[in-house]
This record gives sequence, structure tokens and C-alpha cells, in this order.
Amino acid sequence: MSFDYKKRSAGELEQIADVVLSRYAHRRTGHFIDIEGIIEDCEITILLRRGELNKYCEGYVATNPHYIVLPEAYASYQPRYRSILAEEFCHIILEYDLIGTGGKLPADAQPHALTPQQHKDIESDAEYLKLALLFPKLDFTNQFNDHFQNAPDDAKISRDKHLIYCAEKLEVDFQVWALMVAYRALALELISEAECRRCFSDRLLM
Repeated sequence: MSFDYKKRSAGELEQIADVVLSRYAHRRTGHFIDIEGIIEDCEITILLRRGELNKYCEGYVATNPHYIVLPEAYASYQPRYRSILAEEFCHIILEYDLIGTGGKLPADAQPHALTPQQHKDIESDAEYLKLALLFPKLDFTNQFNDHFQNAPDDAKISRDKHLIYCAEKLEVDFQVWALMVAYRALALELISEAECRRCFSDRLLM
């Protein structure tokens, strides 16, 4: 099935996130965005698959785009599970213009034959949109600044320790794992790329 996709700017993706968050405001409690509830409202089914799927991928949109498939292994750690789930949902939002269709896929929605460049563009945009959905811009910035300013003295010993403290607090606030907190802070220019690597990404290799 032929398909045309135009890569979005950060501003356009933030606007899409705002529309989704506004449309499903009832799925928001404080800082928590109930991404599973939003997916349910869009009549998309989440399938947890047993076995060793996690060795090959974190999740995917099925051939029938009414289904998102995730390894059951990830469901035991909700902060990471919610991040993976949100990204797959964002693939559907972008690829099938879920905003323009009122939040519902046509019953006969078919998979698209993506070119390598289209796949790369949608993947990049879905990663950004996921962060914009799970960490609404103004709310996230305010919480980041609040934790940064009110951190205890022992967390202010170094810039790195200070940032790690903030990320851990934000992980609790938004219930999304700290690495995604760091990526959102980087996208909003609250931390530098070097700080993101040093304090978060590189730590995964330790």
C-alpha cells in the first residue's frame, strides 16, 4: 500500500501532543498520563506476548494496526513498559493520522509499505512524540526546575549528582523511567548532550 509521510518538526510534534492531551484530558491525573487508557479510548488493543520477543524488539504495531504487541517481560516494570507502549502508539498516531480521524482507525486499516527513509522519519518522530505525550512540556519544565532548585545539599555536591537526583524524582512524578526523563530534558535544552550521555545513557553500559 503506497504511503507518503512528511517528517514533522519538534514544534509540530509538540502541537500533536497538545491535541492528544487535550482530547483525552480525562486520562490525566496530576503528572501521570494514562497512556493505556488513551489507547483504550482509541479502540486499540494491547497484546502481551510470552516467550523471548524482548530479545528481538521492545514492541511493534501488528499488521492489523488495531493491535500493539509488547513482550510480556516488560510489563513487570511499569515506568519502562509505559514508555515502550507510548512509542508504538505514536507510530499509529503519525502513520495513520489518528488526530485527523478523530482518534479512531478505520475498521479496514491496512499496513503501509514504508521506504527506509519513511521508516527512519516515523521512528524519529515517534520517539519525540512519545516524550511530548508522557512529559507535557510546561508541566515537565516546571517540575524539573522545582526539583533542581529544592534539591537537598547532598544532591548538589556535583552537577552530575544534581541531575541524577532530579531525574529520579521526575521518574516518580511521571512514572516513566529516568532515561526517558533525561531524553526529554535534553530535547527541551534543560541539560546538554554530554550530560545526558555521561549521567544517563553511558550508565546503562556499567
